[in-house]
Amino acid sequence: MDFVYCHGLPGAPTELRALAPAEHLRGARLLDRLTQKPATYADRVCSGFDALNISEPIDVVGFSLGAMAAAHIAAYRPAQVRKLVLISPAAPLELGDFLPAMAGRPVFEAARRGAFSLRLLSSVQSIMASRVPDFMLKTMFATSNAVERDLLTNPAFVGMVVEALRQCLGAQQEAYRAELITYVRPWAHVLDAATCETEIWQGDEDTWTPPDMARALTTRLQPRATLNILEGLGHYTTLQAALAQRALANA
Repeated sequence: MDFVYCHGLPGAPTELRALAPAEHLRGARLLDRLTQKPATYADRVCSGFDALNISEPIDVVGFSLGAMAAAHIAAYRPAQVRKLVLISPAAPLELGDFLPAMAGRPVFEAARRGAFSLRLLSSVQSIMASRVPDFMLKTMFATSNAVERDLLTNPAFVGMVVEALRQCLGAQQEAYRAELITYVRPWAHVLDAATCETEIWQGDEDTWTPPDMARALTTRLQPRATLNILEGLGHYTTLQAALAQRALANA
C-alpha cells in the first residue's frame, strides 16, 4: 500500500533506502519539508504534502521528529489521510517529563533557550559533521543498545546519517533550527485535530525517543490509537522492523 514518509531530524527523505530493502518501500512517497519556502512550519509541511499530488486517502508515516510533520498533515489534510503511522515518535514535550531520558537533550534544551543558543550549538555541530563525522556518530549512538550500534557497521547507513547531518547542519540549517524550535513549543493541540486511526511503533530500548513518549501519545490519541512495543529494539531498528511488518501485512 502506498504511503507518505516524513523523515526524522537530522534526517532526509532518502533515509529509508539505507534501512529497508526495496520491496519494503514499494509505494513510498517521500515528503521533503526542509526545502519548502513558506514561513510557518505547518505551511511548509502542507506545501510539501500538496506537492505530492495525493488524489485519494493514503497512510502517512512519521519517524522520530517526523511524527510532528505527520500529525500536522493528518490535522490539516484530514480527507487525504487514511491512517497515521508513528514510528519511534517524538511526542510533544508538554505531555511529560521526557527530556532527562532523551539522548538529544542538549539540542532540545538549546532550542528551548532560544534561537541564538540553538544557532551556536548547531554551528559547532556543523563543524563536527564536516571534520570529524566518525566522532559525531559515536557520540550520537553512545547510549544506544548493541543492536542499534550494529547499524554503524553498515556503510550505507553510516553514509546516510553523515550526509543527513551535513545537509541539516549545512544548506538546510535554517529550516532545521526552525523545526526544532517549533518542536519544543506546545503542539499537542495538533494531535487533537488528527482524528484518523493511528498506529504507533516503539522500541523498548530507544534512548532517543523514550517509550514513555509513545505511551503518552497513545493516551492522548485514544480511542483511535494502538501501541506496538518492540522488545530489544532502539530508534532506527524499530523503523526497520515496522517497515518490515507493513510490507508483510500488505503482501
